[in-house]
Amino acid sequence: MKLLIDTHCWLWWFAQPERLSEEVIACLVDEANEVWFSVASVWEMGIKVAIGKLPLPEPVDSYISSRMVQLGARSLDISVNHALQAAALPLHHRDPFDRMLIAQAQLENMTIVTADHMFSQYKDVSILWATNL
Repeated sequence: MKLLIDTHCWLWWFAQPERLSEEVIACLVDEANEVWFSVASVWEMGIKVAIGKLPLPEPVDSYISSRMVQLGARSLDISVNHALQAAALPLHHRDPFDRMLIAQAQLENMTIVTADHMFSQYKDVSILWATNL
């Protein structure tokens, strides 16, 4: 399974893993699965660090790169097709970063790991709920 991890779940994995369901933890550590982290999430984290909304124990660039290695995550770049798909989505979710993740998951046939229930309003999105519902 190709897993695209939402920003908040990424942060939980490293700072508050108890917030994640046992199923998500099992999927993230299962070497048969591919774990992906979107450049959109990197951008989102960088902005939040810059405006003081996301304190990290080290600079954002080293934090992200070291944790990607630790989790064995791959980087998912933003393509023109991703941007066009995100722009064409219904406006159920107004967060541009989350809209990009939805578009990427749709086009790349990925399952999004999230606790954001707004994602369920979109068709053709496979979701692995990060918390027990």
